[in-house]
Amino acid sequence: MRVLITGGAGHVGKPICQKFVGNGWDVRVIDLAPECDIEGVSYAQCDILDFAALEKQVEGCDAIVHLAAIPTTMSHPESTVFEINVAGSYNVFEAAERAGVKRIAQASSINAFGGYWGCDDRQYDYFPLDEDHPLHTTDVYSLSKQLVEEVAAYYQRRSGINSVSFRFPAVWSDAFIEAQNLRATYAAMRAHLDNFRRLPPAQQRERLTAARRKTLTLRARRVQEYDAVQAGLFDRENMEDWLLRAYFFDRFNYWTFIHTDDSTQAFEKAITADYQGAHALFVNSDRNYLNYDAEALLSLFFPEVRRRSKALHGAEALVNIERVRELIGFEPTARSII
Repeated sequence: MRVLITGGAGHVGKPICQKFVGNGWDVRVIDLAPECDIEGVSYAQCDILDFAALEKQVEGCDAIVHLAAIPTTMSHPESTVFEINVAGSYNVFEAAERAGVKRIAQASSINAFGGYWGCDDRQYDYFPLDEDHPLHTTDVYSLSKQLVEEVAAYYQRRSGINSVSFRFPAVWSDAFIEAQNLRATYAAMRAHLDNFRRLPPAQQRERLTAARRKTLTLRARRVQEYDAVQAGLFDRENMEDWLLRAYFFDRFNYWTFIHTDDSTQAFEKAITADYQGAHALFVNSDRNYLNYDAEALLSLFFPEVRRRSKALHGAEALVNIERVRELIGFEPTARSII
């Protein structure tokens, strides 16, 4: 099998390349870097916005893994994020149509659902979240990922390209977890939460209200977007209070993650599984990264959301992965950080 991997030189793409090469597949990688150090692949420097160059790389391929994108609102102007993510994905699918490629697995994002990069506090109908829940995007990155899912659906209707758009959360390797000291960070967060839950309810509500107010004020100022970052309006590394950090960051990411071993597994199964259609699917660990009681997290950070789409037990993830399990047989192996 010959597989093209766009953006394959990055931390998500590299282990996918290594796995596919180990399978004996012919792996072709394109990226913006002038060269690539991944053994066993053929490599070309190629911009997905250069359609003629991209079309040449797609020729002769049986499937495409599409990773190339800008993954944040912080590093580029909004128009650039939109162009690369949306027009770039359109180009990949259009080149696939012309080459007769009928299978694409692409990286969407949990943010297609709306949340982490947004400028407001979206409303939730129920937990755990699933693919039936309405979307609510308020930033260009999240909008771009919502639209690439629509691009996939369009090409399935138009030319029968079967695809999966994975709504990935944060993707962490062992090296990243160690480098960022995440185990110690989240062990400390667990201790903070345990102590916080011992406070009188009125004191809990007072502190949560203050964290919510500060969070929504910052988000309304769009402090995670390119212009604000360039102006130095927000220091992400020095949030002054653990509860504010939990409210501003973790609450909007639902304590979800996926290990690179499992993102690699997901792409391999998306290429090889037997299915038809274009599917946007959440894919993540089935436990939250704090390994903390799910209902306790909901009672603190989402007390207004009473409805449950299914019962939550122990430290289950707040994002349901049953659909990806059913469609391609995905099963997470890295379950939590601590």
